[in-house]
Order: sequence, then structure tokens, then C-alpha cells
Amino acid sequence: MSAVAPPIAKRVPHTVTFGRVDGENRGPNPMEPLELSDDLFWIRDDSRKNEDMLQLLRDENAYSQHKTSTLDGFRGTLYDEMLSHVQEDDDTHPTPAADGYEYWSRTTKGKSFRVYLRRPRGSAGEEQTILDVNEVPSLQYFKDEGGWACPGPSLPSGRLLAYAVDGSGYETYTVRLKELGSGVEMEEEIRGTGGSIAWADERTLFYVKLDAQHRPFEVWRHVIGTAQAEDVRVFEAPRALQTEDHTAQTRVISGVPSSQETTEMLFVPTATPAADPTLIRRRKFGERYDVDSHSPSRTLFLTSNADGLARRAAPLSEQAGGAELLLPPPHQASAFGGFLAVSGREEGFTQLWVVALREGVAAAGAHRLGFEDESFTAELGSNRLFEAAGRLRVEYSSMTQLREYDVGAGYSHATLKEQPVPGYDPSLYQTRRIEVAARDGEAVPVTLLWRSDAVEEGRPAPCHLYGYGSYGPPRDARPIGICMDPSFSASRLALVDRGVVYAVAHIRGGGEMGHHRWYEAAGNRNTFTDFVDCGKALLERGIAEPGRLSCEGRSAGGLLVGNVVNMAPELWCAAVAGVPFVDLMVTMCDPSIPLTTEEWEEWGNPNEEKYYEYMRSYSPIDNVREGVVYPKTLIVSGLNDPRVAYWEPTKWAQVLRAKVANGDDVLLKMDLAAGHFSAADRYRYLRELAFDYAWLLEQLGKAEATAPATS
Repeated sequence: MSAVAPPIAKRVPHTVTFGRVDGENRGPNPMEPLELSDDLFWIRDDSRKNEDMLQLLRDENAYSQHKTSTLDGFRGTLYDEMLSHVQEDDDTHPTPAADGYEYWSRTTKGKSFRVYLRRPRGSAGEEQTILDVNEVPSLQYFKDEGGWACPGPSLPSGRLLAYAVDGSGYETYTVRLKELGSGVEMEEEIRGTGGSIAWADERTLFYVKLDAQHRPFEVWRHVIGTAQAEDVRVFEAPRALQTEDHTAQTRVISGVPSSQETTEMLFVPTATPAADPTLIRRRKFGERYDVDSHSPSRTLFLTSNADGLARRAAPLSEQAGGAELLLPPPHQASAFGGFLAVSGREEGFTQLWVVALREGVAAAGAHRLGFEDESFTAELGSNRLFEAAGRLRVEYSSMTQLREYDVGAGYSHATLKEQPVPGYDPSLYQTRRIEVAARDGEAVPVTLLWRSDAVEEGRPAPCHLYGYGSYGPPRDARPIGICMDPSFSASRLALVDRGVVYAVAHIRGGGEMGHHRWYEAAGNRNTFTDFVDCGKALLERGIAEPGRLSCEGRSAGGLLVGNVVNMAPELWCAAVAGVPFVDLMVTMCDPSIPLTTEEWEEWGNPNEEKYYEYMRSYSPIDNVREGVVYPKTLIVSGLNDPRVAYWEPTKWAQVLRAKVANGDDVLLKMDLAAGHFSAADRYRYLRELAFDYAWLLEQLGKAEATAPATS
């Protein structure tokens, strides 16, 4: 292959100001102005139309394609393999709802997106297509289809469907309406939303509106048949909308004005959608809470992390206030007709508890559901029949299987559906959870997956270590937090079948082991040192083969990757950074960038003196080591990403090339038509993943390996 030089961006002098800037929100305690030079700042173009910038990205893609051109055939092989493990024609198990219907979705061979259907409960036929996403106007093969919501179960006719469409990957959604009886798309649209929608009745729809900085800003009320200009603002600063109880009597819609460290929820009963919202509990720094309503007792259940207790709030007819102790776990309660389902964490895993209710009061203690695997993830599934006396749908996943359970009387659970995976024999795969001693003595869990006939017991093998380690506290009314829980992935078989040990490091900063112990103890830098210590332990224990240990992380996990290659470049043979958050200082000082101000509680604010030096010490782009050999690096991003803007990974690639000893080994693959979550088209997603895996397997010395046959 003839040598081709990597793209080198022009340098344009530019000054970035930290601290106080007149007319800008730089936080409560900005320091005196401090200036730093950033001669790659020009790569940022909020319109995404600057031709010099676009040409640079096209050149980056061409360079990445050239450097990996020998892998073209291998990519095709991997794509075919991954597709062979997909049940292309498949139906989810129907979910019964209180409106007399049961709902499910279907995938069809050759079709990129799902079809959503319903039929009368208990009927074997008479299915009705609610929404065929493949036929949605303006939805291209690479776009995210966003959320969709039928009218609530208090609406027996189910006349209208509302669904939200993102046409670019930038996560700006247009809400569209469809008449289910005729199948006709209505001309009425609601533009500029965050994609979160909830019905009150057949004429009233609530939605979240975005502000100029693309932040969830306000909840608005729309009446069907009227112009969007006539919509009414309900309240400010939500992060999400929830429909709390799918029953005719007490359905409420709640908004969640919140940040990383606070929650302040308001609710509107759907019976009176034009009523003023009622405040549930005023915000208090450090407290996050969630609510759910229980129809038979007209009770709100409030779960708070303030003192680690779940509490019983006042009836809906009164303002929620004083509380009675109900449950010990600091988790999230979902109210059903005769019981509470409690989601949370214990022993490092997601767990589910069931509490019997009598007139809104616990009739017995919490019973934890038991599962057979050593490492697993158990979460509430699609439960739309909230008045059911004793049925609960649970989604269950481990590193080797994916199932859906129905939990009934006596807490027994029957398998509703085991996700079919063609060409897959779970008996060939082993999983184990080990603990690694971090440098400060903390035990850090690591989950391992390997194929028993491809990895010889006791002999080191190529190993790929994945991590995240951020946003441990509850977010958006999800008190479990963000964790790298054990879960099944059919596409991961492309690595494991070739003799690669797949490892997930449950490092501090995530929520795996609880809020205080695991999230607060991270101090940001512990997140990075934990991951390095896990990598070293895999080598020392003879699990990973020397010279064949790679690492990967996405988004905030890209911040992790950027740091660990700076801290221990010799440890890794390769690094994959997806949509990486790497330009920490420049991004976090600028309030005009989406998410910046609300992320100050997570990362700190570099405009304040007490954070400036500490944040700079772990900003990947500011700590690249000059003249040092780094692991070969694949950076993957999307032009339309509103969460981690394309210019961060692009600038990082340029800094790496300019400083490290092997800059030619840095590849940037920029999807010019996608956002933060890559392709929504399931076939295109696999092709993109095949590119990444082919490159990774080459670095691990497994590009020539063939996956063994499965009987």
C-alpha cells in the first residue's frame, strides 16, 4: 500500500477566555478572566456548514478508509456473521394495556426499522398497524425515529397516535399525529421538541420544548386541532415527562425539572389538564427523588436519596408533603394495583423487589426476586396494565442470554420470551465476575466473557476492556443511575468467537455499587486509575496476553479512554473512543454549548478557580504526552451529535497526530449524517460496527481468525 499522509488541519490563532465574561452565565463564582490559546477552535461550526471544516472531515474519513482498505473483505465477513445472529423476522411479546388492547412490535427481514402493532386483548388476529417506522416521511435510513406514544388507557377508543421524529440525529424532534382508524397522517405538527410527549386526554398533549441552546426548557400543552402558536406554557426547566399511572382515575403527568444533583417535580392530573401544576417537593441540593401514583388508594409514592428511604406521600387531593416510612432500599417505586415494584441495586447488580399493598400501605416486607446467573441485569419491562393484581413483566439479561419474564403469584417467574439468536449456543460461553484491588485498596468488579473452545483455560488471550464510569447518581427520574451492567450482545460474538476475552470494568464514577460508595468516591481521577489498575490486573493474572490488551469507551467513556492512554500508553495495544468527551476545558467553560451548564455539577466549572487546575489535569486533549508511542487509536463520532460535538474528537485527533510518536496510527471516522447514537437503521449500524471490529481484531492479532462453527 502506498503511503498516504494523514490530514493536518490548519492552525488559526484564537483565544479562549475562562472565568468572568460580561453578559454570559459563567457560574455563581467566576474567577477573574484567564486566557488560553486554542488554534484549532476554528473547527467548531455550530451550523455544520463551514466548507473548510467539512473538507477536513471528508479527508479524515478518506484517510481512515485508506489505512484500513486491506480489511474490506474482513468487514464484509464480520457483517455477515453479526447479521446471521439476528432474528430478522421477529415479534416482541404483546403487552396488555388497560384500553382493551395489547401492543407489540415487529421486525421484518430487509426492513431497517420496527413496525408497531396492536390488537384487542385475547384475540389471535385482527392486528392493526399503529406505526410502520419504515414508511415515516422524512425518516432516512440513518435517522433516529425517536419516541412514540398512544393515548392513555383512559381513552378506550385510542383514536390518535403521537410520535416524535428526529430527522438529523441532532435530537430535535417533530411530533406528528396519526388517525389510527384511517391510518391517515394529520398535517398538524409540533416542532422544536425534545421528543418527550404525554397524552392527557384525546384532545390534549403535553410536550417538552427546547431552548436556543438545545436544552430541555419548558413543558407546553397542545390542544389537537389548534396551531402550535396557541400552545400554553405549563412550567419551566424539565428534563423529561412521565405518565405516572395508566388508570382512568388518577393518571398524572409529571415534569422533572432537574440537574445532576437536584430534582423538583410537578404534576398535572390528566382529568384536569388545564389546571395549574402542583409542586410535589421543592428542590434541595444533593437530593434527587421520583414519584409514582397508586390509583386504588389515590396515593403518591415518593422515592428519595436524601436519607436512603422510600416514603409514602400525601393523597393526590392534597399537596404532597409529610411521609410515612415505607421501604428501606433507596430505589425507585412503581405502583401497581396490589403491589409496589421496586427497582434498585444491591451487591453490585440491578435488583427487583415486590411489596404487597393494602389500601396504599405495605402489607408485608419487600421480597427480592431471585435469578440464576452469577452476573445479570434485571429491570422492569413493558408494564401497561397497572391495575393488574399480581402480574409483573421483567426484562432479564446476562452476558450469555436475554429473556423476558412474567412474575406471578408466589414470586415465581415464567419465561414469556427468550430472544432468539440464530447460530448461538450459550453452553459454549462462560462468564465470571472477578475483583481487582485498586491502588487505594478498593475492590473493583470486572465481568469477563469468553468462548470456552476458543480460549484455553489458564492461558493468556487477547482481551478487550470496556468502561464508562460516570453519572453514577440518578438522572431523569431513574434512581438506579448509569452503570455498565452485564448484558447480552449478539454482535459481541464476533470478538469472543475469535478467542478474545471481553471484559467490562465496573469502575468508580458509575452507579454499580451505590451512590456514595461508588459515585461520590470517584473524585473523577479514581475513575481513570481504577481502569488502569483493572487492565494491569488482567495482565498480571494471566487473563490478557501481553501486547494484546485493548480498551474502549463511549461519550463520557471516551473521556475515560482519553485519560488512560495518557496515563499508561504502554498498557494498551489499541484504543477505541466513541463520541469521546475529550476537550473538557474549552467545552465546560462555554455556556452556549448544549448541556454545559447542567454538567457543571458532574464535572465542575473551569470558570471557577477551585475547579480550573483540577479539571485541566484530566482533560485528555490538554495532557497528550509529546514524543511518546501511544496505542493505535480509532476515534468514532457523528457530525450532528448535540451531546459531544464533532469538533472535540476532531481536535483531539489533530493534537494526537501532532504530539505522539506514532501520529499516523490515529484514525478518525466521522459519520456526516448521524448524531450521538450512531445509525438507527439496524443494518447500517452493523456495517458501522463491522468497521470498528475489523480494525480492533487486527490490532489484537485476530484479523485472520475465523469463528468456529456452532452446531
